[in-house]
Amino acid sequence: MSIVYHGNFFIDSEFKDRYIEVEEGKIVSIRTETSETEIYRINGKILPAGVDIHVHFRDPGEEYKEDFNSGSISSIFGGTTFVADMPNNKRPILNQNDFKEKIRSISGKSYVDFSLYQAGSDEIIEDAIGEKIFLGKSTGGLLTDLKKSLFSDKIKVVHAELQKCLDMNSGKDMNLKDHDKVRPVECEYAAIEEMFKSGLKNIHIAHITTLRALILSNSFGFSTEVTPHHILLNNEMDIGPLGKVNPPLRKKVIQEELMRALNLKELHMISSDHAPHSIDEKKEFENSPSGMPGVETRVPLILFLAKIKFISLERAISLISSNPASRIGIKKGMISQGYDADFISVDFEKERIIAGENMHSKAKWTPFEGFKGIFPNEVYLRGQLVMEDDELISGPSGVFINGKQQRKSNN
Repeated sequence: MSIVYHGNFFIDSEFKDRYIEVEEGKIVSIRTETSETEIYRINGKILPAGVDIHVHFRDPGEEYKEDFNSGSISSIFGGTTFVADMPNNKRPILNQNDFKEKIRSISGKSYVDFSLYQAGSDEIIEDAIGEKIFLGKSTGGLLTDLKKSLFSDKIKVVHAELQKCLDMNSGKDMNLKDHDKVRPVECEYAAIEEMFKSGLKNIHIAHITTLRALILSNSFGFSTEVTPHHILLNNEMDIGPLGKVNPPLRKKVIQEELMRALNLKELHMISSDHAPHSIDEKKEFENSPSGMPGVETRVPLILFLAKIKFISLERAISLISSNPASRIGIKKGMISQGYDADFISVDFEKERIIAGENMHSKAKWTPFEGFKGIFPNEVYLRGQLVMEDDELISGPSGVFINGKQQRKSNN
């Protein structure tokens, strides 16, 4: 049975009044007119839903911080319908047994479609969407031995801080500027160069913090991502432990330079690196774990940048939807025939002030307190309305997208 939707869809870089037929969750036709008698009208501007290939939902092991239920609900309210979850759980995903246990733990919880990474190890997990490489220790303390690990031909997402460099820069860590000093930009550059020397293919450098790192990564043929926090926040802001993250927030001039790079071809996407901790854990800087929530604010923040014309809407959609989907080989992120019918409707005239108390993550805080965002009025997952006017419409219907189904990427 098919469903026909009518509205103002963002297709081929512009809004078009179209009728879209959806069957079994996929777009089967896009037409200027229809003979169907039962048509569902979607109000507002209709965009492809967000695709976030870098989240940490903490499940299993640290469900008090987040689990797949709360994390995926937060995703929905932020206009994202697909996430790829990282493997540095309390029990890291290193082998097939770990992977199966994770699938069992999160089964039936997710409101969004999802894939899972494995950590680089001596075993390749075929069902994983790719491998995560930790060249420096971060939350969970994983460190990847490139020489002893096995790798597939799928995407390899790299936490680019070289541990040898971090060890050489250890020192007091009492505030955001200290955190920048003990994890300096030089460690980021060294890690990117280390990945080039490794000879591995299909490399993606996560959470880049400087323009130089972006250009360097691109020169080696790597794909790249930035986070909203690295383009919008800096270590001169009065946000204390809430801004503690790895790699660190940099000084204002570096942050602003990276923000101005949003239109550069060297930058491929914006991921949230959603990594929540409880507010109690974030009270004292020195002992605070690194990481912050962000899956619910990523799309709204970037859509607001498009509204104020800092970037074009076409560029915004490529960064938050189509490019990340293409990079990991899933048919989402575009309103096009053959793609999943994942879209959001928005009203660009309705700005919302971001407040932690309104977020749906268990963290209930955000480093973007007081920022403006454009949040969705409606969210559709595979053609089904799942959120409308800040209320969930259905239960958790997200499905696991197996890494074996991944399409080949050109990167």
